[in-house]
Amino acid sequence: MNYASHVNKVKSFILDYPKKTDISELLNNPLSELKETAYYLFDELITITPPIFFQEPHPIVELFKLIEQSLTPNLKVEKALLKRLEAWWVEWHFVATMNAKLLNEHNDPQQKYLIAHTHHPMRNHELSHYAKLFTVLPMPICNVCVETGDILKVNQRYIDVFGFTINDTPNVDIWWGKAYPDIDKRNAARALWSASLAQAESNKGDIPANDYQITCKNGEQVIMQVSGINIGNEFLVVFNDATERIKAHEILSEMAFLDSLTKIANRRRFDEKIVDEFSRVKLANCQLSLIIIDIDNFKKFNDRYGHIAGDKCLYAVAQKLADTVSRPEDFVARYGGEEFVVLLPQTDKQGALFVAEQIQKAIEMLAIVHEDSFTGYLSVSMGINTVNHHQCDDHLTFIQAADDALYYAKNQGGNCIALSPGK
Repeated sequence: MNYASHVNKVKSFILDYPKKTDISELLNNPLSELKETAYYLFDELITITPPIFFQEPHPIVELFKLIEQSLTPNLKVEKALLKRLEAWWVEWHFVATMNAKLLNEHNDPQQKYLIAHTHHPMRNHELSHYAKLFTVLPMPICNVCVETGDILKVNQRYIDVFGFTINDTPNVDIWWGKAYPDIDKRNAARALWSASLAQAESNKGDIPANDYQITCKNGEQVIMQVSGINIGNEFLVVFNDATERIKAHEILSEMAFLDSLTKIANRRRFDEKIVDEFSRVKLANCQLSLIIIDIDNFKKFNDRYGHIAGDKCLYAVAQKLADTVSRPEDFVARYGGEEFVVLLPQTDKQGALFVAEQIQKAIEMLAIVHEDSFTGYLSVSMGINTVNHHQCDDHLTFIQAADDALYYAKNQGGNCIALSPGK
């Protein structure tokens, strides 16, 4: 394999793809455009030619190890994409290798045609190839008899990860008992697996992948993506470690709601949060306060000091807001441009006014020079609105009232706090 050329091409794909689209959802969609595009790249770069044999270390694992080493540490999205591509490519490489091996060793044209057009080459496995599979695949696998539920074979990786030997788990019933000591969790997991088996039987295909939290022999729990390949009267169960994928998904989800400049929540996250908090007000006898904050004369600041200074200013203000609004249930986000919002659950108007005054003092303490401000330093104006469960008509009206209060505050000359009169 030409590692240098392949590293450059795959690395370019990983660095360029996140710039084109939001990949947080694509990573977890097995039928996504991302997976299709990744397969085209795999098909372009990876060719299986005779002599065909299973290599150790795995060439795909080695390739992606080199790519990861070439990436800078702070590329979280790109590294999440890298891990997903590696899992796909290992699977595709195995299928391509098995298919090529079978095609190479069957000289009968009709047999070749059947193998080439079989959905998955493992359905036409030969025992020697199948035995080799248990030593070369980098993930835990086991072979199960469909009729009896007996576990016929496990690989070393299965033993290394779970701690169970084939004597510990001779059949699936015993495996479920050991992997899920809690009966309620066991029943839920078995129901999910049964549904997957039924789906595979209905579609006459392989067993679809789902995540399972499995208890190992030492009591530790691991999250595995478990799928299966039908092979006549047996099926091959494949366990892929889902920990990194789930962690990557959590990072991507968090990043999808993060303002890239200020590193606080963005408008999209606020739009979701306000709906949730408003629903909570309707259900409970509590109050919700909103502060909308605007940096005074920010356009003049940008014009005088430049956009780089403006970006630094926005970041400093955002971080100061996050530091000042300190309760775990409170929420700070960038609303857009030089505007920010603070949501204060279970807070009345006087409590919100106190928080706003603390924010005002904190911004003054930043002492950011602003020669076009009447104070000579950066300042903010704020509008406050509070609602209780008797008054909550809709969240848009609630936001508009706070925005009207902000408009009034700015018309007073800036560095001012205004309260919405309410109902």
